[in-house]
Amino acid sequence: MKAVWSLEFSDDQRLSGALRLTVEASTASFFAQVVVPEVGVIVVRDDEVPPPKRDDVIVVRAEGLWAELLCETPGEHWSFGLEAFGVRFDSEAEAATSDRGDRVAVGFDLEWETPDRVVGEVLVGRRRHDLNGHGTFSVTELEGA
Repeated sequence: MKAVWSLEFSDDQRLSGALRLTVEASTASFFAQVVVPEVGVIVVRDDEVPPPKRDDVIVVRAEGLWAELLCETPGEHWSFGLEAFGVRFDSEAEAATSDRGDRVAVGFDLEWETPDRVVGEVLVGRRRHDLNGHGTFSVTELEGA
C-alpha cells in the first residue's frame, strides 16, 4: 500500500509552501518547501525517513527533521507541525536543480480547515511569518502500489 499526505498553501503576501509525506511499504520520504519574499526558497527533503506509525497522529523523525500530521476532524481539520533544518536557495529554479545552499532552521505550525483555509505560522531562522491564507490538503491511499 502507498499513502501520500499533501498540503499546499499560500497567502496574499506571496508566502507559499508545501508539505508532502509519502509512505510505501517499508520506506517513506518527506518533502517541505516554503517561499518567503526577501528570504528565498527553503527546502526540506529526506528520501529515506523511517515510516511513521499510522495512528491518529502521524510523526516523522529523522536526522534534523521532526514533523507531525494530526487529523483533528476527519475530512475537515488537520494540524501540521514541522521543526527541521532546510536548505535556502535564491529561487525556485535553483531549488529544483541544486542541492547546495545555506542551511537554515524552518518550522511550520499550521492548521488546514475545509474547504481551503490555512492559518498559522511559518518560521525561518529567527523570523516568524504569520499565515492567513488558503490551500489544499489531500490524503491518497493506493492498494497494491
